[in-house]
Amino acid sequence: MDAAEQTFGSHGFDGGSMSQIAQLAGVAQSLLHYHYKTKDLLYEAVFERRATQIRDKRQARLDALFRRAGKAHIEEVLEILFISLEELLELKEFELRNYVHMVGDVTLSSNKRSIEIVKRHYDPSAELFIEAIRKVYPELSMDEAIWSYLFAIGGRMQAHASVDRAVRLGSNKANGRKQFGILVTYAAAGIKAIAKARR
Repeated sequence: MDAAEQTFGSHGFDGGSMSQIAQLAGVAQSLLHYHYKTKDLLYEAVFERRATQIRDKRQARLDALFRRAGKAHIEEVLEILFISLEELLELKEFELRNYVHMVGDVTLSSNKRSIEIVKRHYDPSAELFIEAIRKVYPELSMDEAIWSYLFAIGGRMQAHASVDRAVRLGSNKANGRKQFGILVTYAAAGIKAIAKARR
């Protein structure tokens, strides 16, 4: 799976081959075909592995948040949504670089394979957060909660992108992950404003 992630992350679906993956993993290509009949199935299995880990850990954090005494705040939900994958999975950034490239490919693509991968492996995570937003603000309509989530995720993608552009615009790169704190405040303010308008 690591070899497949490295190959697909570096070369994309079309550029990565089963023979490359087998060579990198140090196994016979026939063994790959035995476990994963096609390249499509292996490609999806890479997403399934990581997406399941991520969803389970986020679910556990959301469950703990809503089990505790006292009202949960939208900032706390967003902090769980925006937590870095490195921190969430307890891995180094370089260990996730290829996976992040793969996620970027499928989320920006409109081909059937990518749409199905997002639907099967990422929509369930989206539904967790849409439900969490409505738990904090039950007055929100489903449409408002869905778009609140999608706009928040758009901000998250920008915050996870290379900071080079922000630096060119005058941001201090030395400030590390400051953008995530700003993002929580920004996204929370928007959701609060929608909920206030409903009331």
